[in-house]
Amino acid sequence: MNSRDHFARRNVLRGAAGTTIALPFLLSREGSTRAQVAAPPERMVTVYFPQGIPASARANGYTGVLAPLAPFQSKLTMIRGLNCNADTPNNGHSHGSAAFACGFGTPVLSTKGGPSLDWVVHEAAKANTPLPTLSAGFSAGDNSDEAVRYHHSWRGKNQPNLAILDTLKLFQAIFGETPPMPAGSTPDPVAVLKARQRVSVLDAVLADYQRVVSDSSGYSPSIRSLVSNHMDTVRELEKRAVAFQMSLSGQGPGPMAGCKPPAQPVKMDSILGPPVNGLAPKTTPYFDAMWSIITDLYVLAMRCDLVRFGNLLCGSGGDSYPYTCPAGSTPNIHGEGFHRWLSNPDIRPVVNDHMTWTMNCIARFLAKLDDPTHKDVDGGTLLDNTTVVIGTELGDDVANHGMTDMPFWIAGARKRFKAGDFAIPGGRSDVDLYNTILRATGVATMFGDPKFFKDVLPITT
Repeated sequence: MNSRDHFARRNVLRGAAGTTIALPFLLSREGSTRAQVAAPPERMVTVYFPQGIPASARANGYTGVLAPLAPFQSKLTMIRGLNCNADTPNNGHSHGSAAFACGFGTPVLSTKGGPSLDWVVHEAAKANTPLPTLSAGFSAGDNSDEAVRYHHSWRGKNQPNLAILDTLKLFQAIFGETPPMPAGSTPDPVAVLKARQRVSVLDAVLADYQRVVSDSSGYSPSIRSLVSNHMDTVRELEKRAVAFQMSLSGQGPGPMAGCKPPAQPVKMDSILGPPVNGLAPKTTPYFDAMWSIITDLYVLAMRCDLVRFGNLLCGSGGDSYPYTCPAGSTPNIHGEGFHRWLSNPDIRPVVNDHMTWTMNCIARFLAKLDDPTHKDVDGGTLLDNTTVVIGTELGDDVANHGMTDMPFWIAGARKRFKAGDFAIPGGRSDVDLYNTILRATGVATMFGDPKFFKDVLPITT
């Protein structure tokens, strides 16, 4: 067996205590971390964002608040006109959150009414990756008892794949634990974080790494360079993840020196509130920093084939926090912003800016998946070969928790769906969409509440 064949079968660097670092899924034409396959594996990621988008704000396609998605429109299917019929004890935020990527209502808000899209496809694909699913994101929600607002990957009732809302915990979930650090019987959290800055998960695989990149390894210079660059990427992400947690603990600078949190809200109906112990409340500058790290880690995990299914949380259902932008400010983007969409035209520019910011977050994730320098086994990008399902909790009438004319997008998806903007007539439901997506991936079993399934939608190629 020559060195290329050996490398093609090697997908990790191994170290002490079971530590492993996965290598990129397709390293180069010379060799990959696994044998080449005829077609890329099945992948699905759902992306949830809160508050909804009024129909008038998305009526002109990829302009205005949807402009950040315009670069991807050749790979996007936008679906308008669907209704959500799910019912829950609370209001539309809970209804839509419970139904997203699930298709069921629920009598209790601690669990969705069934499995989620990503899990159903995972089970059908029989994927055997180190991480069955991965859920992560940011949240400013004040309804922590309502799990349906936070968690959108479920194996079934009362079986959530919990969303990771901490950058360091996400790094550790993907790349494993780090070498032992000094700690007493009751370690000081700040001391642990400072110690964590001095060590790396890469330390445990150093010997194996040095063998791979040495002249005596037998691997070509291009392979050794790719492995070295990959390790640099892992370490850079690790440092960013630790630094962000240091910032949140008050032991480091904020995410951006020029970003200051807005003034204390006038109306305090958010758990974020004023600074606590000198720490700033979570606002969009913090979410920007978190989202950047989280999506970098998430996409790297997919490139390394550590995971193929999961959910990204771009905010949780009914998020409440102060929001400031060049168009103005509001003490609460939920109650004082979206809820006054109809009654107060002066607030609309602020809400529009927030919707644009949300779409920018989602576009940044799509761009990382669509990076042409990281080829999949067929030469396409990860976005080309991943079914990304994007949706929210509310429809047209966001001010009154409306559940009609819900917006959805499908990105990538191996060209299984027609690119374009589709207005679906006739009061069709989100359950119709979910079953359409599953049929296209080869899953024929009924999904979601059968009461609201009429037929698949005419959006497949």
